Amino acid sequence: MELLDEELRKISCPECVKCGWCCRQTVCYYGEWDYEKHQCKFLTEDNLCAKHDEIVAYEQQLGLNPGLFGSGCCVNFMNPYRLRIIKSRQGGCCKDNEANG
Repeated sequence: MELLDEELRKISCPECVKCGWCCRQTVCYYGEWDYEKHQCKFLTEDNLCAKHDEIVAYEQQLGLNPGLFGSGCCVNFMNPYRLRIIKSRQGGCCKDNEANG
């Protein structure tokens, strides 16, 4: 059982590239849906979470590990926003901030 707990604590998802895909699909425990923009209302123009610091502080207070942030991207399969950002980082056609559209 201890081995299972140890394995579950390891990060097994690829790095988050801050593409905003997950926040455009649904909201997390802390989010609120913006029906006009079709995304979480806390998603900023540069694909960051406006509540990041608040959420991290709250989860640290609760002793959550891993928390919402820092565990990687678990919605990476065929995610077009993520794929464009990765391509741009590898010398592809677009810059990170142009990848979402």
